Amino acid sequence: MKISIYPLDYSQYTPAQQMGKVMEELKELELAGDNLEHVAEETLDLIQALAGYLITLGIDLEAANKRHIEKLERRHGRVQRAEKQSAVS
Repeated sequence: MKISIYPLDYSQYTPAQQMGKVMEELKELELAGDNLEHVAEETLDLIQALAGYLITLGIDLEAANKRHIEKLERRHGRVQRAEKQSAVS
């Protein structure tokens, strides 16, 4: 799976302004209710806003994402191996 974000110029926003956008999108997601199309739209808006927040903080998204994936592979790799071993036992 790959999610792309729109290449918005975040240099015009402060971290505080971008966090406001994150909170706005989170509220819109909460209000989406059971409308799955709206839930998907607002979730992706929230991902975009969160990525923008990291960018305004000067965080390298690609490097941070790589570390995140490696952490999850370590964590879930152990869980999956343990599940396989208990299924064999």
